[in-house]
Amino acid sequence: MKKIVYVFDDINYQSGAQKAAFYQMQCLSDKYDVYAMSLSKPDEELEITATIIRQETLWEKADAYTKSFKEMLISNKGFSEKAGRIFYAISMRLGIGELFLTFFLYKKLIEELEKFDVVVVVSEASKLRNVVGGLAKPRKVQWIHTDYERWCQYSEWTRAVTKNDSCLYKKYDCIVVLSESCRQGMIRRIPQLSEKIVVIPNMVNITDIQRKSLEEAEVFITDKAYNFVTVGRLDKEKNFGRILDICKCLSADKIDYTWYVIGDGPLRESIQKQIKRLDLQENVILLGRLENPYPVMKQCDIFVLLSDYEGTPVTIDEAVVLDLPVISTPVGGIPEQLRRYGCGKLLEGTRNLYKEFTLAIDGIDEKKVVSIDIINRTIFEKMIKIVEG
Repeated sequence: MKKIVYVFDDINYQSGAQKAAFYQMQCLSDKYDVYAMSLSKPDEELEITATIIRQETLWEKADAYTKSFKEMLISNKGFSEKAGRIFYAISMRLGIGELFLTFFLYKKLIEELEKFDVVVVVSEASKLRNVVGGLAKPRKVQWIHTDYERWCQYSEWTRAVTKNDSCLYKKYDCIVVLSESCRQGMIRRIPQLSEKIVVIPNMVNITDIQRKSLEEAEVFITDKAYNFVTVGRLDKEKNFGRILDICKCLSADKIDYTWYVIGDGPLRESIQKQIKRLDLQENVILLGRLENPYPVMKQCDIFVLLSDYEGTPVTIDEAVVLDLPVISTPVGGIPEQLRRYGCGKLLEGTRNLYKEFTLAIDGIDEKKVVSIDIINRTIFEKMIKIVEG
């Protein structure tokens, strides 16, 4: 039986990519031996079907290298760990930080990874992409969960992360993206990879979503004419400014509504200040990260996502499972995602976003046309082909 390992930087970090990877591992575990490896120590309560490869020494060292130089010096770590952090800082200054980590941190990890038939890197920004690219024996697969073409140029950080991708991904056997539009976009950026880039949408864990949606909600949903909900990290690419602009117009038109935002992130404080400045405290509710968002989503009327870029968001899959109508910007693979389900509305322009939005909520239909079970089976067959090569 083939052995597959999914590689995470931080397996505890909750995201759409993590959910999708966990469900892939669960589905593949009936046919293969499936493992997970992480640079960070997994939480005890982590719900995962794969066997976690325990790397205590790696976890301790990785924790030391991720701390800031100042944090490390004042920590209770031993002399060897502090010395290692100092030499790592020097290597970074010299531009050889990757070589330092490979020799002093990843050496045992590389020996372990060479034992597998297939290695899957979960994140397009993973620190371990170079390590996996250098493996000799396994089949190497990179999963990309966003619109690569837009993401790689979105910020100084993403430009730095992806600057060597054209060379790095030549070493991989397969690059998986979530939609045909994302595939075409990545080919425009790195045309020499066209034969390696394949489209496989995320599978959707229908049973888990439906089961958890029946649990008691953490939040009481008010009885309004419209209860909107957005789920996502409070970060730049989600463009919460668009949501607040729409809310300002809804309030000016005296429309009875509440907009619930589930998620946390670096822009939470800034968004909260904007909500106060626009006097929207009664209408826009930041709920933070919820352990189980589905009971809240289920009680709302419409799911809205107005991002600048996306792959094919897991949150839209979840909304469709809960029969929640979807309104979204037409970015990344979202148009294909909604066509696949046969439901949802896209806001095509930004000149009069509010007018488009009000027309969309008046004419929206939540009924999906295609069975998600059938879609899942088709996707699973494609995943088997990736594993088998």
